[in-house]
Amino acid sequence: MKPKAVGFYWTLPVPWAGFTEIGKSVDEACRRSRTIAYQREACHRHARKHGLEIIHETAFLEMQPDRGTEYIAGPLERIAPLCRAQDAVVLYVDFKVLEGWRRNDALHAAARKLGLTMEPVYPDPLPVDGTLFDPAGHFSDWRRDHQAWMADKPARAAAALARALALRESGAKNPAIATALNAEGLGSLTGKPWSAENLRKLLKDAGPT
Repeated sequence: MKPKAVGFYWTLPVPWAGFTEIGKSVDEACRRSRTIAYQREACHRHARKHGLEIIHETAFLEMQPDRGTEYIAGPLERIAPLCRAQDAVVLYVDFKVLEGWRRNDALHAAARKLGLTMEPVYPDPLPVDGTLFDPAGHFSDWRRDHQAWMADKPARAAAALARALALRESGAKNPAIATALNAEGLGSLTGKPWSAENLRKLLKDAGPT
């Protein structure tokens, strides 16, 4: 009988690119995220190489776009009973070996607390859906794009504020202004859609006009 394993895959949201959810199933998560699809492929290859049987898989989208959070404990808690009952290890891709990229200390802290055995998978470049996925290059590109987006924050704030003030001057209320900003592609500072609430904060931070 083969030893058992559970595949655990996670990624970060990218609000500025509209990536804020992965769906309810691992299959759907793989369709929405190449990073998740890559992790699944890497863990399945590792399992075949080392004679492990993957009995369950789960995927998790982090809460913050730039770091791991304690919320990762939730999906680990849900798989813990199965791991204990089947004496299964948790397979995960160890991205932190790539110059510390995508380090998730919260993941390991939660696993230790739950008594789970974590088995790392090295992040080698692998073909995913017919295209080579190189984690180092992928995360380097992501970090570059993220930094560029962050550097553009003052310009985005100024453009959104100017338009919001003009619409308010014309008599529009915050809900209608938020709808207009979203329709015109004037993104919020976090990348999430404008709402009456985050628009109110923008206008408050801007001070009297």
